[in-house]
Amino acid sequence: AAEEGGDASGRDIDPADDGPRLAIHAGKPALLEAELRREHAQDAVNGRPVGAPKPAAGEPQSKALEVYWLVVEGLRPEGERNPMVHCQALVVTSAATAAVRARVRFAAPSPAGYYTLRVHVASSTVVGVALAQEVPFTVQEDDVPELE
Repeated sequence: AAEEGGDASGRDIDPADDGPRLAIHAGKPALLEAELRREHAQDAVNGRPVGAPKPAAGEPQSKALEVYWLVVEGLRPEGERNPMVHCQALVVTSAATAAVRARVRFAAPSPAGYYTLRVHVASSTVVGVALAQEVPFTVQEDDVPELE
């Protein structure tokens, strides 16, 4: 996660965590970029796997080979409901597609502190795809005064 329109080089370390957290400002637009790598991507000719038969004349052709669902939730303390931040279909239309990317814009929470998003990826067309990754980040108060 990074502040949109700014740079994400400001890093902060949570004493309870060994990894860096990206810093963004409370109440400001933020951006999460997600990438799903398809290790089963194939070389393709005209959008079909090499050696695949050509579809028969008049046979309906699907525009989607695979569909993945990207769901982002904000994690809250035990006993509280986690809000859904974003839900989006990621559609693969070519067997040669090696990665699918998404950009999720959201408003950074307030007040300042440590927060975590959980990013889920599941597929409605590929059996066994059920991934979850936590993305921690630090929200700082915006100490830059408004221009008058």
